[in-house]
Amino acid sequence: MEGLKTVLEYTPLILKGLGYTVLVSAEAIVIALIIGTLLSVLRMGGNSLPSRIVKGIIKVYISFVRDTPVLVQIYIIYQALAVMGLNLSAYVSGVIALSLNSGGFIAEIIRGGLTAIPKGQTEAAAALGMSKPKILARIVFPQVFKIVSPQLTSEFINVIKVSPMLSVLAIVELTRTAQRLITQTYVTLPFYIAIAVLYFIVCAGLEEIVKLQKKKA
Repeated sequence: MEGLKTVLEYTPLILKGLGYTVLVSAEAIVIALIIGTLLSVLRMGGNSLPSRIVKGIIKVYISFVRDTPVLVQIYIIYQALAVMGLNLSAYVSGVIALSLNSGGFIAEIIRGGLTAIPKGQTEAAAALGMSKPKILARIVFPQVFKIVSPQLTSEFINVIKVSPMLSVLAIVELTRTAQRLITQTYVTLPFYIAIAVLYFIVCAGLEEIVKLQKKKA
């Protein structure tokens, strides 16, 4: 009971940490969406040598993102930005790291959505004189995002689950907040249970949204 009382005393700080978690995750997923969309467009290039080189680089990037630990990627991005002379805050570096990680997964999600669009639609639009950018913006991507919206929501959940990794950069999100409070109060398990419940509530809520989206699809 004493542990619960301590957790309740620090509820405002815990909720503030939760707010940072949601904010970091939301910013990362928006940037990742831009990255993933751009990569998917570049992968639609022709068979010229430059296009094949670009596609090869994107393939390597996606494979690297999918097959290496997120924590390692966070360290690499943080150190790489410093080496490049970009004195960015840990917060910005963390958002960039999560965005680059999630962008690789979103690129694959969007690629799957693109394969579901009948080629006849784009061919008909091209026959009517529409440019490729207009075809993508007005015909292809509106349908793609509708198709893959459940997967994109699931990816947002994954970003939230991965966000505790940013505590290694001293970003005061939910997990880092709990770690600080544990150091101050010497109360361990109740704080970890509290943040686990908060992660569960947020992610379970988003999972319900995914289920609703799948039912409507």
